[in-house]
Amino acid sequence: MSARAIGVLATAAVAVAAIVLATSSGSGSPEDEDVPRGFYGTVSQTPLTAKDFARMGEGRVGTLRILLPWSTVDSTPASDDLDFSTVDPIVLAAAEHGIRILPFLYGTPEWAALELDGRDDCDGDCGPFAPASEAALAAWGEFAGAAVERYGPGGELWAQNPDHPAEPIHTWQIWNEQNSATFYKPEPSIAGYLSLLESAERAIHAEDPEAEIILGGMFGTPPDAGESADNAWAYLRGMYEAEGARDLFDGVASHPYAANMGKVESQVELLHDEIVRAEDSGAGLWVTELGWASSGPDHPLNRGPEGQAERLTEAFDLLLDHREDWNVESVIWYSWRDFTDPPLCDWCGGSGLFAEDALDPKPSWTAFTEFTGGS
Repeated sequence: MSARAIGVLATAAVAVAAIVLATSSGSGSPEDEDVPRGFYGTVSQTPLTAKDFARMGEGRVGTLRILLPWSTVDSTPASDDLDFSTVDPIVLAAAEHGIRILPFLYGTPEWAALELDGRDDCDGDCGPFAPASEAALAAWGEFAGAAVERYGPGGELWAQNPDHPAEPIHTWQIWNEQNSATFYKPEPSIAGYLSLLESAERAIHAEDPEAEIILGGMFGTPPDAGESADNAWAYLRGMYEAEGARDLFDGVASHPYAANMGKVESQVELLHDEIVRAEDSGAGLWVTELGWASSGPDHPLNRGPEGQAERLTEAFDLLLDHREDWNVESVIWYSWRDFTDPPLCDWCGGSGLFAEDALDPKPSWTAFTEFTGGS
């Protein structure tokens, strides 16, 4: 997902604040009864409406991965003005339809980057500049802890909405594609990411000792990678070599974008090999973004409507077949709906399971629901 896509996700969170919740009508059962509903999910690149959530419910979407933006929730240095109003409606709507939320915590506020980390300039976007100073990391940890207080077990949101079903968030993803200079500036740093991870882990577990911590999803070979160490598997190996690092997370996440299934398989397998090499048998493997487009400019990831559906089926079959031996916890499709104006990247505008302006299903939605048992 591009940096612009992250910004659109934040905008989507604002737009969803006016959602009127609807009742879920999903009644299908999964194709494989041993696979939990949360195994199959999606991430949106557009604002979500009540109709979107109702459709997700009908289709038995199990997980909705969302951006939980530090820069939006904590937009000023004041300690008492955290504002979760753009996120609350999404979490409530998902709970109404039995959908698990997987938030990824990301995006440094300008005040933290400039005042606490002392950066001269962020080139108009401070979000990818991960907190680095002791003060900035402390502020980041406070944000992570406040998110658990809000959405975790016994959280404020559930207490304030007793008439809504409660679906506390138990799993938290820390940052996004930290092995890429697009999302971790000024450049990828294993040591820097471990500091960020440790601050979040400490704060999250202080509020919920049973919470699950997932690494940010890593793209196999980022196009902006300057060194081989930025490859996902080499990056993960470097993390495991750091003393105490394995105690900071419960799951490893992959974003195995590729034109063909062989490269998808190799990206996930290489990460799994590093988990095995580190003898970290308890670590789950999450695919938190995976997708192809059905339309748009000529691109290796644009496969046309039928090709998109075929790739989805092949990828889901692959991950389902390896669910036990790779310890796959979830596979999340990018994305829910098309978004083409402006395009977010070369191919992702046409990556939706539905058209941009209407919930007209593509063949890929039919393929998706064949796995979930929805309609």
